[in-house]
Parts: sequence; structure tokens; C-alpha cells
Amino acid sequence: MRFSLALILSLFFSSTAIAENLSSFKQCGPQGQPRESLGLPSVGDNTSNRVHMFRNNQHLHADHVQYSDKESKSIATGNVVIYDDEYTMHAPLSAEYRTDNETAVGNDVTYWYAPSHGNGTADQARKVSEEIIELDNGTYSTCTFTARSWELRGKDVSINRKTGIVTGRNVTTRFKGVPVFYSPYMSFSLTGERKTGFVTPTWSRSSSSGFSVQTPWYWNIAPNRDALVTPRYFTKRGTELGLQTRYLDKHYAGQMNLRAIDDSEYNDGRYYLNLSHKQRFTQAWSTDLLFNKASDDTYFEDLGDTLGASSLQRLERRGDLNYNAQHFGGNWNGRLRYQDFQIVDKNHNSIDDPYTIRPQLQINNRFGLSGNLEFISRSEWTSFDHDSKVDGERSHFQMELSRTWASAAYSVKPAMRLMHTRYDLNNNLGDDTPERSLPSFSLDAKALFERPLGGLAYRQTLEPRLFYLNTPKRSQDDIPVFDTGENEFTFAQIFRTNRFSNVDRIADANQLTAALTSRLFAQDSGRELMRASIGQIFYFRDLEVTKDKNTAEVDENTSNVAAELSVTPSRSIRAVASATYDTYEDQFDRSNLSLNYTSERNIILNLAHRYRRLDYSQSDLSVIVPISSEWRAVGRWNYDLKDEQDIDLLAGLEYDTCCWKIRVVGRRYTNDSEGDYNKSIEVQFTLKGLTTLGSPLGEQLQGSIRGYEDRNTYTD
Repeated sequence: MRFSLALILSLFFSSTAIAENLSSFKQCGPQGQPRESLGLPSVGDNTSNRVHMFRNNQHLHADHVQYSDKESKSIATGNVVIYDDEYTMHAPLSAEYRTDNETAVGNDVTYWYAPSHGNGTADQARKVSEEIIELDNGTYSTCTFTARSWELRGKDVSINRKTGIVTGRNVTTRFKGVPVFYSPYMSFSLTGERKTGFVTPTWSRSSSSGFSVQTPWYWNIAPNRDALVTPRYFTKRGTELGLQTRYLDKHYAGQMNLRAIDDSEYNDGRYYLNLSHKQRFTQAWSTDLLFNKASDDTYFEDLGDTLGASSLQRLERRGDLNYNAQHFGGNWNGRLRYQDFQIVDKNHNSIDDPYTIRPQLQINNRFGLSGNLEFISRSEWTSFDHDSKVDGERSHFQMELSRTWASAAYSVKPAMRLMHTRYDLNNNLGDDTPERSLPSFSLDAKALFERPLGGLAYRQTLEPRLFYLNTPKRSQDDIPVFDTGENEFTFAQIFRTNRFSNVDRIADANQLTAALTSRLFAQDSGRELMRASIGQIFYFRDLEVTKDKNTAEVDENTSNVAAELSVTPSRSIRAVASATYDTYEDQFDRSNLSLNYTSERNIILNLAHRYRRLDYSQSDLSVIVPISSEWRAVGRWNYDLKDEQDIDLLAGLEYDTCCWKIRVVGRRYTNDSEGDYNKSIEVQFTLKGLTTLGSPLGEQLQGSIRGYEDRNTYTD
């Protein structure tokens, strides 16, 4: 007797993978094939008086099997069960297979597809060709049969195994037994392949734009190109049209995003355009292009969907041509850049606008020489343009020669640098061609000591470091500030050779940095349990070079004390702190504190505080609290202690079962410089394995709450 029946019928539902990665969905039952939970007969009882047929990993069980060579067909009757590693099909009455044309029919079919947890029924399932399977009155769901919260019902359903496309006529979506959506025709992919068609509508409501609904249409142009057209209606503003296109090739990739609206609240047309493109021409040459354009200064304030979007102040436009290769035994990299910004802050002053770069050419190289010698050079020519300030050209050249002596216990690295900068200025009140040449010397010495602690349970290190820097003073008052600021004083910054961020200012220095770091490791796992660092700069002369004439010179003998602390006593707790302490004023200048806790019940608590004297003092509290196996609460409170106002306030509930989920989130956040609030209530409803209705709340929550994960990605 041939086993063609089991082989062919097991392929009935070989293409029932849903468009998303459904194998990662939260399990609805036991792992593998939960046939008993589906109400199917047991298939493991080989002692019963049933027919059992096997072929590799494929199984056929039935009360009776009859084969007719004359008619080229096999008929299995009586609780027919066909299954393999992924598929189970149950036909309680009968199933028939014809060997002459390889067609098959199963009656009163119940099926299960393990990777997606998809299952359903059909009055009749027919394999009409090698590619096509037809279902009469078929159903589909990712819920169990015993707890069927939702399902699709289609009168005529066709599955194309080759393309993975499912089509159905007169399809009804039912939730809790109640019809919630009807479509005379439905087509979607079960294999994850992209398909042209409408995407599920989404909706939200905010105080700035009112109620909104959007109905995207997806266009699968080619395997490496697609587009998404999104009409969106706002009750307070009108209709917006969005267009997103993406392309991908072996050597290049990019996308375009366009949003346009005739804003009835603004009484004018408004738009936002974003373009990005990256391309590699050869192994050495590549390009990176970015373009952003908004119609007006308050576009994101009015139409930004999130706190981050509504607080945007600059839109970057940039074009880079990059080079990276090895020549003459050294690493060479270069970049040609054009860059400017659109200011989208209605309160900005044009004098404070950043300079336009047209263009900037950088060439850097690094050579490893004999005897642990290293040579580094940096060359730059930049043209700066500004409507309200001195502009012009800047040329800078810097070379560095260093040598390293190192072992497992220590390292010593002296370095000598020579820097030359020249300017060609326009509209300058002083010298139009100022120049500056400076040498600089540094010596970096580190040591490593370690010892066992607590018997053999822990290992502690002690890592002292001394860093000496000497750079003579050069008057730089006649040099403009194009793109240079003062670096924020942190523990990492105390080892830099220039306290300014770029070369318009090169700080004078005769100073010694003394720092100490200690680490604690678990001896058995090597996991770092604690790291503590502290350091301070000792000045041997006053610091006279400042960013501008309004900045006071530093005439103190020491810098602030910079310290960092990281403690991870267990995998559930992590605390990080950094601070700078002003010993002269006897107060903290800056501090950042954070505490992250995750319990065994997946309770997540995040505490943070950011402080900068005279500027801001902000606290941030966020929580994720599982209430039950299905319910969890989320929340965030970001508060400005200095201005005594909320920055971002969020609270929500999630109900998550094995086959559907609903989120409800209320949010209030500042959306402009005056501290006005945008208020929103968003709802997201998900039928797992089919679709998501509502706003993309998962991404928003991940960006707002540390440790938040969409539980669709969980696997029990």
C-alpha cells in the first residue's frame, strides 16, 4: 500500500504561516502539537485497533484505509488524523486521495499549524492542483478551540502554496462570537511575503489635532522596493497625505518620507520631507546623504506624534562622500561634507543659528611604525557661511607621534602633537587671516593591581592613572567660533587633550590628571559587579583660553572632582551614578543617577534624576507592573523640579491573552517652548496572527520606558 494519502494531505496547510513572525507569539498551550487541546483524538496509542502508517516524520492514523489500484485512489475513514512536525489535520469521517491526478479531498476538516499556532475548520478541504488548496466555509484563528476569542470565516477560501497568498470571499471577522468586520473579498500573505493592498486602519485622539484615522495602502513594487500611501484625516485640521518609499540594493539603500496637509487650523498648506540615501561605490568609496525640510517652524509642535518629534529644533541636511582604505602600511580615511540646518524653533534668534558648511574636506591617516611607534595626522579645510556673523574658511593640520610601553600590569604612552590653524575671514573687524601654531605634549601612565577578595569568591582591581598635558597659551581672541563649544566636564573628559569640542579654540594647559578606578568581579563568572572611578585635574597655571570674551578665565588650582559609580549586585538590579563636585563652591555642579530593577515577577522599576546647576533638575520614574498573567500596568512620570511642571506623564493598561491583546494609554506631554501640553488617549487592539488595530503604541512605550518589551515577542 502506498503512503501517498498521508504525504499529500499533510501538505494541505503547508503555507499557513501568517505575515508576521508568528512562531514568536506567546504560546497558547503546550509546546509541539497540542492535539488534545484541539479536541482531536489521541494519535499515540499504537495498541488500538487502528491503522497506523508512517513515512519519515509523517503519520497517518485512521480506523480504516482502503486502496483501489484500479481507481487510483485511497480512502481513509474513521477519525482520520494526519500530522508531521508542523501540521495536524483531522477528518473525523473520511479523506480521499487520487493517485492519477494527485488531488485530495478531506471532509469536516480540523487543522493545526504549529509554527504560527494557526488552526481552524472547513466543511471540505480540496487539493485541486500541486499549488492550490480550496476550503469550503473555512475558518482561521490563533486561539485555541476551547477559548476561541476571534476567528475569520470565509465562504470560499483559496490557498496558493507557491505564492503563500490566501484569498477569500465573504470573509467575516468575529470577536467573542460577534461579527466586527466584513469584507466581500480579502487577500493576504501567510508566508511573510509582502503583498500589495490596504493595511489595517489606525486611530488616535489628541488635544492638538483631535480625532484621527488613517487607512494606509501598501504597494509591493519589487522584491527590493516598496511604497506606503497613507491618507489620514484629522477632525481639527483636515486630510493629510503621507507617502513612504523604500529601496534596497547590494550597494545602496534609502528611503523617502513625505507628509502634506492643507491645515484648516493653520490656514495654510504644511508638509514635511525626509530623504536618506547610502551607497558604496567601491570598497573604499561611499556616500551618505540626508535631507530634511519642514514647511514652517511650528510643524512638529503642532503635528509631531511624540515628545521627541514635538521638541525638534533643527533639521539637518547633509551630504558626505567618504573614503576609507589602506595605503603605504597605514589606514587612510577622508570625508567631503556639505551641511546646513533648517531651524524649526519659532523663538530662535538668527544670530544663534549654526553655520552652513560648504564644503568641508577632512583627510586623516594612522601609521604603525617600528618599536611601538605610532604616527597620526589630521588635515581639514572647511568653508563656513552665515548670514549674521563672521564667516570664512578654516584650514587645520595636526600631527601626532606617540610610543607605548605596555605589559599586563602597566602602560606608559608619551605623545607629541603639532597643530597649525589658518583662517581666511569675511566681515571681520580685525585680522582677516589669523593663524595659530601650537605644540602639545602628553604623558599617559596606567597601572593595574588586583587581588582576591572574600576568599575566592571575588576579585578586586585597583587602577591608578596619571595623565599629564602641556599646551602653551596662544591668544585666540581674533579667531571666530564656527563649530566649537566647551565639552561637558565628565570623568571621561578629564583625559582629553583639548577641553573644547573642535579646533576654533585649543585650550592652554599645564596640568596633571590623577584618577583611580576600582572594579569588583565575581570570580566564577567574571561578571563585573561594581566599578567606581574618581579623578581630578591639578592646574599648574591659570587657564586663560576661553570660548569667548564673556567667559571667565579659570584661575583655580584644581578642577571639579569627577566621579562615576556602577553597581550590579544581581542581574535584577543595576545602579549607575555620575557627578562632578565643585570643591570651591562646595556643591555639585552636575549629576546623573539611575536605578533599574526587575523582579522575578517581571515588575520593572526605573528611577532617574538629571541635574545641572542653574539649568535643569529633572526626575524620571517609570514602572511596569504585571497584575495577573493577562493584565499589566505601565506608567511614566518625567518631572521638571526646577520649573515645577510635568514634562511627560503616561499611564496605561494592557490585557494580553494568547491570541489577542488590547492596550489603552493616556498621555500628556509638553509640545512647545511655552510649556503647553498635548493630551492624547490611544487604543491599540491586536488579533495575534492577523492584524493590529490602532496606534503603534509598542514602539512609543519602548522609547519611553526602559525595559519595556512587546509581549508578542515572548516565547514561553
